[in-house]
Amino acid sequence: MNLTERFPVWIDRHHQALYRHALWMTAQPELALELVQETFFQAWESRHSLRDEGRVLPWLLTILRRAAIREYRSRCRSERQADALRAELPAEGREQDLQDMLDLAQALEGLSAAQRDILLRYALHGFSYEEIGEQLSIPIGTVMSRISRARQALRRHMHRERPTAADNITYLDVARKGGPR
Repeated sequence: MNLTERFPVWIDRHHQALYRHALWMTAQPELALELVQETFFQAWESRHSLRDEGRVLPWLLTILRRAAIREYRSRCRSERQADALRAELPAEGREQDLQDMLDLAQALEGLSAAQRDILLRYALHGFSYEEIGEQLSIPIGTVMSRISRARQALRRHMHRERPTAADNITYLDVARKGGPR
């Protein structure tokens, strides 16, 4: 039996142990299930890196630990973003505005560094196309097309997270004008 054929056996054999481990690590049943699912996905993607088939469980536990660390870091980053954004928002309507801005921040993370940079130069810092072109030593037409593509990518990322979140792109315009409504 090859690795692809053995993989379902590993799932059947080790799912409960991984879930228990994840549950003890997180104390959150839903998160534990997500981590186990992520573990099996990552294991499938890297199944050919398993050196010793007699050590499948330790290999899976290592993948689970790494997934948990990534999740923890992501949550810490989100909490820091929330704290920073919360300080910028007026008290009235703060929680919905905060959630909208966190959704936007998460969508921005989905962009490439170059897309995020050019979009933030324009929307957050208020630089004109000409100024951005000078800063990056590129023609104005290139600036315009890159900003357009970055906006499209941002809309796609936001739409994937929440179907109605595409409207939240206005927060870029709000940030450009100097702050929230």
